[in-house]
Amino acid sequence: MNRTEAEARMHEVQRIMERTTLYTLMPGQPAIVGGILALLGCAASYAMIRSFDFQAVLGLPLARQFGFCAMWAGIGIVAVGQEIAWTSRAARREPSVMGRPARITILSLTPCVVIATVITIKLLMDGLMQYVVPVWMMCYGAGVYAAGLFSLRLPRLLGIAFIVMGAIGLLAFPDCALVFAALSFGLLHIAFGLIVLARSRQDGEQ
Repeated sequence: MNRTEAEARMHEVQRIMERTTLYTLMPGQPAIVGGILALLGCAASYAMIRSFDFQAVLGLPLARQFGFCAMWAGIGIVAVGQEIAWTSRAARREPSVMGRPARITILSLTPCVVIATVITIKLLMDGLMQYVVPVWMMCYGAGVYAAGLFSLRLPRLLGIAFIVMGAIGLLAFPDCALVFAALSFGLLHIAFGLIVLARSRQDGEQ
């Protein structure tokens, strides 16, 4: 093998690794499905509380408050579950390539989810529901950004977008959390998923 062939092969290996890492960190189809679920959750939330402020949940009867929280917990479980299922299927097809990105994603996101959960419990205890969404946005963004440090630029940009939007929502618009949830967990995820799918088709044509 001459130098030109070796460089070409290395370039191809790098391209495959980068593509697989991107799809593992945030697969296209699950990102779109998760975004749609988030938008449906936001629509249902507005129908329940008739406000963009999550604080309005506290004005509901206790049973409906539990229903509201259960709905969002269910959305989160389904969104994460279908992403894990997709990634697991991909890992079975390419175990040697998918393993490392999957571990990076789990190790990067788990501490952020734990932190967000603890803060959420405290906010619920203190009756500060309006701050829950911005906190989750920033913690989620930090996890995605951390995972993206070892791969591509696109996940890092997604993480930064979540952090910036969460900070703006927390500091300037705490009474519009439902809008920020729709823009971030909904539309940002859908846009990201469409970009990943477009890149997948482009790579497949090469």
